[in-house]
Amino acid sequence: MKYIISWGGGVNSTGILAMMKLGMLPQFTKENSIFVFADTMAEMPHFYEHTNICLSSMAKEGWKVKRVHPEDTSEYYSKRNCIGLIDYCLEKTVIPSRVNRWCTMEYKSKPIKNYRKSLDTETILILGIGADEPHRAKARYQADTLYPLIEAGVDREKCLELSKEAGLPEPKKTGCYFCPYQRKQQWLDLYHYHKDLFDIAQNIEDTARIKFKGKAYYFVRDLRLTEQIQKWKAKIKGDCKQQEFAEFELDRHCFCAD
Repeated sequence: MKYIISWGGGVNSTGILAMMKLGMLPQFTKENSIFVFADTMAEMPHFYEHTNICLSSMAKEGWKVKRVHPEDTSEYYSKRNCIGLIDYCLEKTVIPSRVNRWCTMEYKSKPIKNYRKSLDTETILILGIGADEPHRAKARYQADTLYPLIEAGVDREKCLELSKEAGLPEPKKTGCYFCPYQRKQQWLDLYHYHKDLFDIAQNIEDTARIKFKGKAYYFVRDLRLTEQIQKWKAKIKGDCKQQEFAEFELDRHCFCAD
C-alpha cells in the first residue's frame, strides 16, 4: 500500500510537508509514500522555485518524488492532451473554463488518478485541504483519500507557522497564471510583475476569440484582458488610497491548487 501525497506547491501542501518533517505524521515513510504533482507547464514561477527547494531536498533524503506532465509521462494523459496546457489552448482555440473546469480534470485530476492505477497496488491519496475549508474535502469519508490537515485541525495560518518552524521557505498561493478563477489583483500583478506571462495569456484569449469572431471567450467579464487591465488601472489611479500593486492574494479560492 502506498500513500500518494498530492503536492500543489502552496501553503497547505507545504504544511503537510512541515508536519512530516516535525514528526507529526509518522505513518508516512520513505518506503510507503510518494510525492506526486501534476505539472500543467503553466504554473506561476514561484511554484517551480518553491517545489524545487522543498522536494529536491526530500529526494536527496531518499523520498520518492514523481512529476507527472504531458511531455515525459504522456501515458497518463488522453491522446488529445499530450501537450502542455498552453499549447492545447492555442491548438484547440479554447481558454480554461470556470463552468466545467476541464483544465483541472484533464491536467490535474486524471493524470494523477492514472498514475495511481499504474502502480498496481492499493493507494491512499493525501490531499492538502485545511481545517478552515472542510467543505472542499469531497472525498472526506472515502477509504482511499485522507486529509491530514483537517484531521489535525490545522488551518492555513497554522500551516504557515509549521512551515516556518520546520525551516521551509514561506509558501505562496499557487495556480496556473491564466486561471479563470483569478481575481482582479492577480491579473494586475501578472501584468506588472510577469508581463511575458501576461502576454501569453492574452495570446491564448485572442486565439480563442477568433473562432467566435470576437463575440465570446473572455477571461474577465466581456473585455479583452489588456483592455480590462487598462480599465482597472484607470480606476485605481483615481483612488489615492491604493497606489501600489500587492503581490498575489493569499485568499484566492482556486479549486485545483492550494
